This record gives sequence, C-alpha cells and structure tokens, in this order.
Amino acid sequence: MTTSDTTPTPPATISELINSAEFNVRWFDLGRRVRLLPGSAAESFEAGASPWPSPYLRQAWCGLLLWPRAEENAEPVVWFLRLPLDEQGKLLLPIRDRFLRDLTKALAPQHSKPHNGHDPAKRLQEALEGSELIYTPPADRRAVFHAKAAKVLQRAPTDHFIAAATYAKDPTSTPWESLALQGIADLAVRWKEQRKNLELQMANYAEPVFNALCQCLESEAIDHHLTTTIIDRASSEFAAEKPDFALLTAAIRGISQSSATGMRQDFLLRLLESPLGTNGELLAAIGSRCCDDLKETEIAHLWLANLSASQPQETFNLLLTDMLFLPEIRNILLDLLRNPERPEAVARAFGNFLHPGDK
Repeated sequence: MTTSDTTPTPPATISELINSAEFNVRWFDLGRRVRLLPGSAAESFEAGASPWPSPYLRQAWCGLLLWPRAEENAEPVVWFLRLPLDEQGKLLLPIRDRFLRDLTKALAPQHSKPHNGHDPAKRLQEALEGSELIYTPPADRRAVFHAKAAKVLQRAPTDHFIAAATYAKDPTSTPWESLALQGIADLAVRWKEQRKNLELQMANYAEPVFNALCQCLESEAIDHHLTTTIIDRASSEFAAEKPDFALLTAAIRGISQSSATGMRQDFLLRLLESPLGTNGELLAAIGSRCCDDLKETEIAHLWLANLSASQPQETFNLLLTDMLFLPEIRNILLDLLRNPERPEAVARAFGNFLHPGDK
C-alpha cells in the first residue's frame, strides 16, 4: 500500500525501517555512559512498552550501528539520535512516527540522489540530513562508541591503539601529546587485556591521559584492582593546597561503573564529607555518573546537602530534575527532601524548586 505521492507507508519502528533496507542494527545508549542494549530492550522501548533504560536529561541518547546483511565487511553506518521521552521515560511516539515518515520518504527511489541510487548505505545516511533528532556526541562518547562498535563487528581496533597500548606499558616511551583520543578509547574498551600495565603505570600517566582514560573507563565495569589504582591517584588531591578538580571529576567517572561498589561508595563519602565535596563539577559527576549510588541514603543526603548549600538554584534544579526522572532514585530523594529534619539549605532550595516564582 502507498500514499498518494507514491511514498511507501512508514514501518512501525525505526528498527523495522532499517531491517527493510536489509541492514542489521544494534542499539547503544550514549547518555550517562556508552553501553550496548540487548535487542529485547530496544524492541520494547521502540514499541512504547518500556522506558529507556537510562534516561539522561529526559531524553534517550542513542547510537545506532547499522551494517548491510549482504556485505558483512562493508563500512557500517552510524546514526546518533536524541529521542525525547515522556514523564515515564518512554518514547514519545508521535515524534518517532514523524521521524519515520520523513525517513521513509527520503529513502523512496524518487527522492534518492541519482548518484547514490544503488548505494543503500549512502541513502540511509543521507536520509537523516536535516532531522531535528540527530546530534553529535562529545568526542569521548564518539571514541568509546566506535571502540565498542569494532568489538561488536569483530574488527581490530584502530591504528591509534598501538601507540596508546605502548604508552600504557611505559609512559616514557611515547610522548603523551601524540596519543589520539580514539586510541585511549580502544585501550579502555580492552582494559581486561591491558589490566596489568594499567595497574602498574596508572600513577605515572600524564594528567591529560589519566583524565581521558577515566572518561572512557566510565563505560566499563572495571574490577577492584583497577579501581584501587584510580582512587589512589585521586586521593593525593585531598591534601593538595590547590586540588585538581578536573582529575577528581575524571576519577569519579572512571570508577562509576566499577564492580567494586563498596570501594567506590567509600570514596564518594570521603569526597562529600570533605571540603572538596562542595565543588560543582564533582557534584554534577556524582549525580550524572554515579546516580545508582544515590540509592544509599547517606550518600544521597550528603549530595543534596552539599548541592543546596554551595550551588546556584539553577544548578540545583537541573541536577534534581534529572535525578527525579529515575524511578529507583526518585522516592529516595523525595523522602530526604520532605524530611522535617532536612538542613535549612535543602528546604530552601527545594522550596524554590517547587515554587520558582516565590521570593
């Protein structure tokens, strides 16, 4: 069946459209970290039955890896989509349906550019042009996505990996300025293979390398050995006359998915209980990357107290709105925010959050 302008009827989901073009597709979440979604989770989300597993700023930040079924070694196509969510974290279907109509029209033969009429990959890529849903992820997100995509496709890491691995083993062997972010991301995704070198040399990495590595490791469930080396490096900042908050923020991100939950939470408590714990960058990193740790009441209490006492109302509103969108954390925070014994700063900030027009 076709419409009056001979444009085919749009499929029901994005994945259906991609499959109809004879491409495979894998969905990635690029919001709080980069992770591959199970096919069932993506299918349920697209059907409007389930919320996005990890919403960030009330949107699903998606990376779609597409490759043609007929040519397994062909260059893949990548879509980065920013999909708005409803109050329950589910896909806003009218926006998805409009996107599908536009894509279907763009992919129809009569709308394809002549020189790409027989190149489905280029046609898919060009179909996205002008869509309000596409976005460009930060450089570290893109690098980690491409590193993970290579593993999904069972392909070798980029040429930048060798230099990064050489530096990881001996930081004196290679100028850190020559390292590419993609190589560091390839290294982070392959941390298990590089574990020993990372553990032995973490303290000796140049700060820009350490920070970039931690930003990439936030998408990995590193073990307690690697977690220890990151925390040890960051702990030196507690006694520093001028603490390096960029390094501390990177460390929080680097251990945010560590399997050593207790070790990470002890470190977060030390930070929040110290004078360092009122820094806006650290509070934002804890809220956005270690949100699951806010299920611990003590951590959530300190986080709210420090946030309300030290940050502008706009920052409080932004971070709290993001946290309240996460069902498992929402009730914990609301209980603390409504507690009659809450700190005065928390009461004031929460009151302004609820009634922004009042003075």
